[in-house]
Amino acid sequence: MALNKLSTLYLRSQWLQCTNRQLLSTQVKHVAKKKSKLRAFGIASGVIASIPIAMYLVADDPKKRRIRLTIEGIGRFLRSLKIGLTISVDYWISLRFVEEDSEEYDSILKKIHQRAAQRILDGCLKNGGLYIKLGQGLVSLNHILPKEYLNTLKVLQDKCLTRKPEEISKLFLEEFGALPKELFESFDEEPIAAASLAQVFKAKTKTGEDVAVKVQYIDLQDRFKGDIATVELLLDLIAFMHPKFGLKWVIQDLKGTLAKELDFINEGRNGEQCAKDLSHLSYVYVPKIHWDLTTVRVLTAEFIDGVKISETDELKKLGLDLKDVDKKLVECFAEQIFHTGFVHADPHPGNILVRKAANKKAELVLLDHGLYEELPSQVRKMLCSLWKSIVLNDHKGMRKYSAQLGVPDDYRLFCMAVSQRFVPHDKSSKTADIFELMLDKAGPKDSFRTDWNKMSPEKKAELRGFMEDMHDKVLSAYKAIPRQLLLIFRNINTVRAITKDHGGPVDRYRLMARSATRGAFVEENAPILQKLRGYWQQFVFDWKIISDNIVLAATHWYFKFLYLIGRAPDLSEITEGFRS
Repeated sequence: MALNKLSTLYLRSQWLQCTNRQLLSTQVKHVAKKKSKLRAFGIASGVIASIPIAMYLVADDPKKRRIRLTIEGIGRFLRSLKIGLTISVDYWISLRFVEEDSEEYDSILKKIHQRAAQRILDGCLKNGGLYIKLGQGLVSLNHILPKEYLNTLKVLQDKCLTRKPEEISKLFLEEFGALPKELFESFDEEPIAAASLAQVFKAKTKTGEDVAVKVQYIDLQDRFKGDIATVELLLDLIAFMHPKFGLKWVIQDLKGTLAKELDFINEGRNGEQCAKDLSHLSYVYVPKIHWDLTTVRVLTAEFIDGVKISETDELKKLGLDLKDVDKKLVECFAEQIFHTGFVHADPHPGNILVRKAANKKAELVLLDHGLYEELPSQVRKMLCSLWKSIVLNDHKGMRKYSAQLGVPDDYRLFCMAVSQRFVPHDKSSKTADIFELMLDKAGPKDSFRTDWNKMSPEKKAELRGFMEDMHDKVLSAYKAIPRQLLLIFRNINTVRAITKDHGGPVDRYRLMARSATRGAFVEENAPILQKLRGYWQQFVFDWKIISDNIVLAATHWYFKFLYLIGRAPDLSEITEGFRS
């Protein structure tokens, strides 16, 4: 019996050992198989990961650049998204429990505007390229955006991208298949000017002519669609969270203009069209294009040595009269707006040089013709009539032509936004005019600040509500007008700023209205009766201006005579009295 038990135990132990060996063997095989799979997966992953690296290494320079830009674009998108969300949340949280018509609301809102503008500025500078150009476009909307945005973002007007010198050689190889030194007799490597889209270099052609070579930043074409899509997404987000700040309509217009500015062949053609349109103005000059050295991303034009129109002291050193300079500036662009309909939409001071002509008078040199707007004849005529009506204070005409331009309501507010000056109240209207309380022809009244401090909280709240409503109406008006007019108003605002910096030596409004009077009725191929009507309208307008000036001069000399005989105070005392 004992022997049988021992035999059974022995057989069981042998069986268990055999079973354990089989299990261990199975586990070892399973682990080995798993390791083999992991090793195969690692190898496959390495191969897959190395494919794009290998493709990048064997790609040519343009493909490598596009790959890098795609990766960098993700970073620009995330940075822009963070800024957009931060701004939106800041507005929402900071104003959430604040009474909208209170002084505290205004104070907090200004601080939020400042923070938002600084964040946008930082984002534009870090993202570079088209973001800087878009920021510059926002600055031109000085009739819409709060001053905190304008004062902060205006530094972008002088900003450009930082680029390595070898980029120029790469771009020339892509565009011409040759280096700059092979195409030109000489080519200065240091740029003489730089902007958000391009740098400008001085060079000499093989025939010995001095030229300015405008070279686009190499990656802008590749970045365009992605950067625009990012900005549109952010504006959609802002519009969703803050319906009053829906400005996507602005980017829609800027998108089209930017696409045109990135085509330097288009810019060259615009310049030639401008020269042809203004050929009858002897004081306007447009540099000639060297088409054999021009492509979509490189523009070669005649080099012109002149002074920026904003450099007032330098203009005076040349012995030029600022009044003559500004008169020609206003008349030049008024000719485009009211007559040719082909309008330079970016006439900032860097794009306008002044030099002394053979007759010792000022000659304007127009540069950078990348951004133009073509006004349809019908829209141009409406604008002509509207401007003339504004200067003559013809409210019936202002109402009529504002409606034709898409603004049937709040015509007076629209006219003030267009002309950037106060439009007096319609004397035939019996309603009270709140504008008279705050504005006059020179702008905001100094006395209004004093009056404001004396007002009751209820009155202040009423005025704040009025100003907010006015801002909303201006936005609605700009959304309603033909899109072509947005860039025209940018032109008008820029010219106004230049003349203002010169001390306002000319009456820009009347100069433009005189041109508008002709533009409303006189066309190159118009019938003789229509031309005669236009000349008569201009004569009537000129006579009204002359008669107004005669009345003003007579009044001046009358009071001066009374002062000399001791019957009236000094005119300077009267002026000081009005100011105080």
